[in-house]
Amino acid sequence: MLMLNARRCCLFFLCLSWTLVSAAEDTAPPTVLITGSNASHGLAFVEEYAALGWRVIASCRTPAKADRLNALAAKYPDVVVEELDIVDDVEIAALRAKYEGQPIDVLLLNGAINSFRFGPMSFRKMDYEWFEEILRVNIIGQMKVAEAFQPNVEASQQKKIIAMTSTGGSITETEIPIAPAYRASKAGLNMLMRAYAQAMERKGVIVGIVAPGTVDTEDYMNAEDPDSVPSNYRNMMRMNRLAPRTAIDDMIALIDRMTLEDSGVFYEWTGRVIPW
Repeated sequence: MLMLNARRCCLFFLCLSWTLVSAAEDTAPPTVLITGSNASHGLAFVEEYAALGWRVIASCRTPAKADRLNALAAKYPDVVVEELDIVDDVEIAALRAKYEGQPIDVLLLNGAINSFRFGPMSFRKMDYEWFEEILRVNIIGQMKVAEAFQPNVEASQQKKIIAMTSTGGSITETEIPIAPAYRASKAGLNMLMRAYAQAMERKGVIVGIVAPGTVDTEDYMNAEDPDSVPSNYRNMMRMNRLAPRTAIDDMIALIDRMTLEDSGVFYEWTGRVIPW
């Protein structure tokens, strides 16, 4: 009888332990992995997700030089900075191994080459080596990271892989023939993620495609000295093409409410559906 009672006690405490572990997992904050976290949209996403209480895995190519990102990690204990070049197979494998078994609710594929920022190309002035690098990073790199961390996403509660694209990737809305390499890379990314969304549907994984636009992450709109604003941003403000800093929060809200019905849909940061 004593042995039977002891077994019952052990079984009770084992069940209690499982219940407590399960409850802890249910109440644990969600996790987001963000690529290209050292500047611009990526840095802003890190800050906003951290402020919302998320666990943030913030990756970038050179953490030692990411002063602002490291400052956020010092401010928020749930922000960890990791090294990741999205086209480096060794670095991808190392980070995947480090977080093996860790559920990732949102995998935010933000890291990319923005050729508008680093010198857009035009026809008859093509740098084809640069063209190939843009395609390699903006299409192949995104898929490498998505597939590497797909098991982590599948193991999470939210199960979301979000690709940051561009309105420049819309064939329908092309108005002027600038930055063809960048546009081609984003149109290619859109096609890739559209197909990926179909493949992931049976696994319950949501693949979001979001065009952030150029967001005023530096708050240039409220600069005390207008001359301190870079000329390209001044031009965008004159053309009403610069999205406010609040666009980051709008995109987080958009991602948060996404369901499988939104998987593979081409969204603008405003929530507008963009034609392919």
